[in-house]
Amino acid sequence: MVLLQKGIVLLAVMAAACLLTTACVPGGGDDPGTNEPASRLREVPDDPGEKGPWPVGSRTVTISGLKTGVWYPALPGSEAGKPKDWIDTREYMPGTHPDPDLAKFQIDAYKDLPLDTAYGPYPVIVFVHGTGAYRTASHALFTHWASRGFVVLSADNPGIMLGDIMSGGCGALLSADQAGDTRKLLSALRNPSGALAFLRDRIAADRIGLGGHSAGGAAISGLGSESGVKVIVPMAAGGVDNGTEVASVLVMGGMADAVARPATVRRAYNSVNVKKRLVLIPESGHMAFCSICPIITDTDADLGPLAGIANDGCGPQYMDPELSTRIVNFAVTAVYEETLMSSRTAADRIDAIAARFPGVEYAYEPAPSSGNGCD
Repeated sequence: MVLLQKGIVLLAVMAAACLLTTACVPGGGDDPGTNEPASRLREVPDDPGEKGPWPVGSRTVTISGLKTGVWYPALPGSEAGKPKDWIDTREYMPGTHPDPDLAKFQIDAYKDLPLDTAYGPYPVIVFVHGTGAYRTASHALFTHWASRGFVVLSADNPGIMLGDIMSGGCGALLSADQAGDTRKLLSALRNPSGALAFLRDRIAADRIGLGGHSAGGAAISGLGSESGVKVIVPMAAGGVDNGTEVASVLVMGGMADAVARPATVRRAYNSVNVKKRLVLIPESGHMAFCSICPIITDTDADLGPLAGIANDGCGPQYMDPELSTRIVNFAVTAVYEETLMSSRTAADRIDAIAARFPGVEYAYEPAPSSGNGCD
């Protein structure tokens, strides 16, 4: 379902360990624990794969014409007695489920809860979906991150969504501009207003992580010079291009992925020249980074050109999606918290991932020395 963009060129990255002339970026060096956290946050479990202390609020807003999901740390207790939010697949696949109850999939969040304003400012994660997907496709990741103190945004990217491909074929891709769409979200986060006004003074626009799956991973590869972007995580995609802001990169893939093959992901990792990590998940295909296998298997929709890729990672021959999602959350959360929350514990946890999850392939390289004693 989520196609890797054709013609991805893996460029060498030119970035230094220090991004300022006289000081290291907070949390961006090899010793993240040397800096005091820039946020006041509730205590989270040491295990980055464990859910955090916040209930998760969810809102759907429009930013520069883009329908965008926002997930955030909500006031504890405000979820009491309220139903959880859901995805209605008819929004993306009209007519596939005449029974409304069969079309809905619950997510671990609650609509319109109040933001926990007693804490923060919260670092931000912007996630970009892949071809044939949509803003909520990786909701299990978003709600996990928000429960641990992040504000998460993911937009529908016109031209590359499931409905676009089903109705217009692959020619619809020509109109897509995922990198441009992401820049619109980043711009809105620097001065929250309108539908994002509830985040004003409660987010840290100087501590942003980007994540992206497949084509979305390719879209974020060149955004390492965007103001505030400190961590980039391409999943089942390529590497990361030059960036003057980015301080840490995590390259992820599935060992059974027939689209972003393990050899491709390893080459992408090798091309990166800032502090970097590689995580390859055993028995996992292209869809290991999404939460849509149940949607695929429970619908009779004709997915057309996406039919083959839609099942790459969905089925009994692959790792149980609950376990692969736990591994993804463990790795990505640790890398985000290391830099965006200045957490030494998170760095120690990610470096032990292969022992925690047998079969995972892991590699780590610190930032190259800049020669000025600020590594």
